[in-house]
Amino acid sequence: MLRLLRLKCRVHCYATEDLEKVKKSVENILNNVRFKVRDVRLEGHYGDVIHALEYEVSNEAEVVAVFEKILRHVGAAALGVEQKSSDGGSFHLRLDKQKALMGEIAAEDVDPIKLEFTYVGDWREVYRWAGNT
Repeated sequence: MLRLLRLKCRVHCYATEDLEKVKKSVENILNNVRFKVRDVRLEGHYGDVIHALEYEVSNEAEVVAVFEKILRHVGAAALGVEQKSSDGGSFHLRLDKQKALMGEIAAEDVDPIKLEFTYVGDWREVYRWAGNT
C-alpha cells in the first residue's frame, strides 16, 4: 500500500521577482492545506539577495490531497521516482512558477517550484492513483 507521508516544496525568488507573487504561486498549489514555511536568504554571485522559500506539509491527508490535485494536471509521467529502499523513497516534481501564480498547474524544468513527496510502500501504485484521478 502506497502512503504519502510528507511534502517538501522549495522555490527561489530572485532579486528581479516579487517575493509576494512567488509566495502566492506556491500557496496556489498548496491551496487550503496547513504548511510551515521558512525563508532562507542567500546571496547571489553579484551580491543580490535570493530568497529560498522552503515549505513543508506533514499531515498525510493534506499531502495526498495536494498530490492527487497535481497528478490530475500533469500525470504520472511527470514524476521522478527516487527509491531509497524497497520500503520507500521520494517522488519529485517541478512545476511552472508563472502558471502557478495564475492558478494553473503545469510541469516545468526551468526556474521551477520543486516538490518532493516522501512515500512508503510500492511506488508503482501511483499508476493506479493516476487512473483514478
